[in-house]
Order: sequence, then structure tokens, then C-alpha cells
Amino acid sequence: MTDNPGMDRRIVLLPYLALAALVLIGTLWRLGDIAGQRTVETVASGEQVRIGGPFRLTDQNGANRTDQDFLGKYLLVFFGYTYCPDVCPTTLAVMKSALDMMGSRAERVVPLFITVDPKRDTPEKLKNYLASFGPRFVGLTGDDKAIASVAKEYRVFYQVRPAENGGDYTVDHSGVVYLMDGSGRFIANYALDNSPEMMAQDILKRLR
Repeated sequence: MTDNPGMDRRIVLLPYLALAALVLIGTLWRLGDIAGQRTVETVASGEQVRIGGPFRLTDQNGANRTDQDFLGKYLLVFFGYTYCPDVCPTTLAVMKSALDMMGSRAERVVPLFITVDPKRDTPEKLKNYLASFGPRFVGLTGDDKAIASVAKEYRVFYQVRPAENGGDYTVDHSGVVYLMDGSGRFIANYALDNSPEMMAQDILKRLR
């Protein structure tokens, strides 16, 4: 045991100071990650970004759909679920408004809503839900394995949060909208705070 009380106190405090430093670093990293998503991100010509890929799912009319069905069309892809209280309906409304602003050129773009809650989001549920956003939208669902596979292709995070106080469970998920070109190549993504005007303008300048 040391004869220096000040030294003892410093030794005891070291683990707590280290823990505080780790928490601060983690917080700053998370803030940086969130800030990085609040922009339009694009890829340079020739740059390879592996986002997107093949899928086989079921649309809101009960028809089997694959990525091959959409070749030649630009895709505006968003992952969410119909029981989502705020982010999903807000994002879909922004997508709808952006496409409305594009006039006839919006016919070249297919907005896809892919559920991360296949247990509850049946084709019928998707059809009723998407009716509020107009006939352009294609809703896609499937079994757990199929949804996990397409989410992995798009690097989408999702995780079921257990129900609390007798309510329904919720699903935490990424909130990015992806723009894919006619060959299925990722070319841009839009964050939650992007306006319809900005999204429409950016898509229009990318249409070839």
C-alpha cells in the first residue's frame, strides 16, 4: 500500500476515466455517422460500389417479381414497414412528391418499397398501405430468408424490437433511399432530411 493518498485516488479513477473516454469516442463516431447520412451521396464514373443485387420477391398483387423485371428502369428503393409510425410514411410521401414534380419523366423511375417486416406485411397489407401514395409504387415482400438476402445486398440494417407494455413490436431499420440505374447499378442515395425538390432535381439530372 502506498503512503501517497493522492496517488491512490488517481489509480482508482483511471478505469473510470478510460471508460468515459470510450463512451465519448463512441458518441462522436455515432454523430459523425448520422451526419454523414444527411446528404446526397453519389459515386464517380467508373467507381464500383456494391449496393443492390438479385432478388425474388412477391409484389402487392401477389405476383412474383425479380430484379430482372425492372431492367431498363431507374429504381428508387426504400426499405421499411407498414406499421412504421413516422419515418416510413414521411419518406414515401417525399418520394411521391419528388416523382410528381418530375412530370412525364417520372415514368422512367419505379419506386420500390421493400418490407423489413414480412411477418405482418402481406401482399394485401402492402397494397392497402401503398394506395395512399399512388399507383406508381411497387411493394415487395417475401419470407424471412428472402428479405434478409435483399437487405444484405443493399446493406440495409434492420432489427426487431420486442413489444413493450402490451403493444406491437417495432422494427429498427436504415432510412436511406437508393437510386439505381437501368442496369441495376447504384448511383446515389438520399437521406431522411432531403426535400422532394432536391430529390427530384437530382434524379432528373441523372436520367440518361
